[in-house]
Amino acid sequence: MTAGSVLLVGGSSEIGMAVLMQLLGPAPRQVILAGRPSGELWRNAEKLREAGYPVDTAEYDAALDTGELDGMLDKVCAERPLELAIVAVGSMATTSFAEGLLVNGTAISLLLQALVRRKPEQVVLLSSAAAVRPRASIAAYSLGKQLADSTALVLGRQSDVRVLVVRPGFVTTRMTAGLSKPPLATTPERVARRVAAAIELRKTVVWVPGAMSLAVRVLNLLPRKLLPAAWR
Repeated sequence: MTAGSVLLVGGSSEIGMAVLMQLLGPAPRQVILAGRPSGELWRNAEKLREAGYPVDTAEYDAALDTGELDGMLDKVCAERPLELAIVAVGSMATTSFAEGLLVNGTAISLLLQALVRRKPEQVVLLSSAAAVRPRASIAAYSLGKQLADSTALVLGRQSDVRVLVVRPGFVTTRMTAGLSKPPLATTPERVARRVAAAIELRKTVVWVPGAMSLAVRVLNLLPRKLLPAAWR
């Protein structure tokens, strides 16, 4: 990865920050953190500045339309071309099915299209195993991730931009705090290391952990009524 500007959309995401730190390389390198204004986003920006990186912040919201996304990217990329974009946006805590689809799927698909039009060297989408193994208990999240996951794969095939789709299973973060930890649970740091290795090997899809791919294939073969309710 050559030195240049790096954009993390989902600037308060623990997994996104872990991936960013793994891929960032030595300071100084221009970093842009985009997301909803929050204390966590400001703390992440300050952490990067203390490490010697110039940091700008930008507001990103799932309600942005295509023109507004292009405007946001025009502004943050005005001085330096974008070389690496990490998309780490997702939520299981949406208030309705429609909002879940918008936040995790439709909005991400529009964002990915806007990013690819800028021809960065690499785009990394933090998807989910739920994109391939949708579950009724998180239906909107799963279906949204399916849309974003598929969009990223199609864009990677149709353009010269390298696109990596990351499909972790359960990751121990603030979003999953309080939930029972299932088999094959992982951490943001392990996700970040797998992403770095996958980029080095120029992969288009990486599962975290690697055994999650086989687990999902097996689960998809089993009758759902035989599985615990949370796994259906």
